[in-house]
Amino acid sequence: MIAFHRNRTAAASRAVRAVEAGFTLLEIMVVLAIIALLAGGVGAAVFRSFRRAQVQTARLRVKAARDATSQFMIDNSSACPHGVEDLVNQKYLDRSNSKDPWGKDLIFKCPGANDTDSADISSAGPDKQDGTPDDVNSWQL
Repeated sequence: MIAFHRNRTAAASRAVRAVEAGFTLLEIMVVLAIIALLAGGVGAAVFRSFRRAQVQTARLRVKAARDATSQFMIDNSSACPHGVEDLVNQKYLDRSNSKDPWGKDLIFKCPGANDTDSADISSAGPDKQDGTPDDVNSWQL
C-alpha cells in the first residue's frame, strides 16, 4: 500500500511539473519585445555608422580626383583634363574613384571657380542633389 501511495504521489508531482514546465504566451511576447528593442537600437547605430562611412569615402574619392587632376596638370603643362573620364583613361585616376558612394559621377569643372589653379571637384552627397549643404567639395577639404 505504501508503494501504491508513492507511485501516485510521484505521478501527481510529475503531472504538476509538466504543466509548469512551459512558457506562457505573455512571457514569450515580453522576450520578443526586448529582442526587437535591442535589434532596433543596434540597427539605428549601424545605419548612422554606415552613413558616416559613405561621407568619408566621398571625401577620399574627391581628394583622389583632386590629386589626380593636379598630377595631370603638372604632366601636361597646366592643361586641364576634360573631365574625370580623361583622368581615368590616362590612368591618373582609378575607375573605382570616379563615382561617389551613392553611384553618381563626380562633378568636375576645370579650371575651377573656387580653386582657380586646379579643378573644382565635388560629390552631390547623400541627397544626390548638387548645391545642397551635404555636398562634398574639393575646395573645402
